[in-house]
Amino acid sequence: MRHWRYSCWGSFMTALALAVPAAGFYLFAALRQLLVIKGSKAPQRGLLLGFASIGALLHLASLSVTLVSEHALNMAMFQVGSLIALIITLLLLFSAWRKPVDNLFTGLLPMGAVVAVLAAVIQHQVLLTDLSYALIWHILLSIVAFSLFTIASVQAILVILQDRNLRKHQTRGLIRSLPPLQTMDALLFEILWLAMLLLTASFVVGLPAVESLSSQHLIHKVAFSLVGWIVFATLLFGRYRFGWRGPVASKWTLTGTGFLILAYFGTQFVLEYVLDRA
Repeated sequence: MRHWRYSCWGSFMTALALAVPAAGFYLFAALRQLLVIKGSKAPQRGLLLGFASIGALLHLASLSVTLVSEHALNMAMFQVGSLIALIITLLLLFSAWRKPVDNLFTGLLPMGAVVAVLAAVIQHQVLLTDLSYALIWHILLSIVAFSLFTIASVQAILVILQDRNLRKHQTRGLIRSLPPLQTMDALLFEILWLAMLLLTASFVVGLPAVESLSSQHLIHKVAFSLVGWIVFATLLFGRYRFGWRGPVASKWTLTGTGFLILAYFGTQFVLEYVLDRA
């Protein structure tokens, strides 16, 4: 069951008071890494990871105010976006201990900062109650999968930029700070395989639990999600069969992620803000 209302003033102020400093820590960490890329600062991974971690903790505290209420889960557009941004940050922090992902913080942390503040300011509520375990797992798997695809998209953009600049024999700034192109490409597909596994699992778990696609406004979400799945399945097959890599693989990655963005955020925006129903 779903219903719509606005949050109270107290939760607004609490969420905002936590979201603003979270955004500040995110932006400081991103700016610090940007200066490292430009060569203005020496690399200090401890500082980068420390500020990003503090930002993530404050982000989590802010999000908990608006995402969870008594016996219900708020799945409004900005709250889900904020949750995805938080999971992206946590995944990057976890991966940073063994993978060359430091430069991804520069692009993804500012996004997290913006979304965290928006989720605190725009506190619409689309509450889900009486959730089955299957739907809970579907939501969790879908959100983590989307977070990974978002990381993969930023990685894909870096691969495109790196390939383009290497072809022009330009290796200054960002390009100089990146790992070799083969390493970047391998990391992209590691992320894609994991994300695809989780997205597939979310379909297997979630679709049988849906009672009615039309009555729950899920037709467009499912359709765009399936198209995104087909795009990524084609990409992974192309990688296996034809050795797709570099800009070709990156463009497929961005296309697939675009369909997944339409699947939730596109349809949810129409439902919440155009049709005023969710």
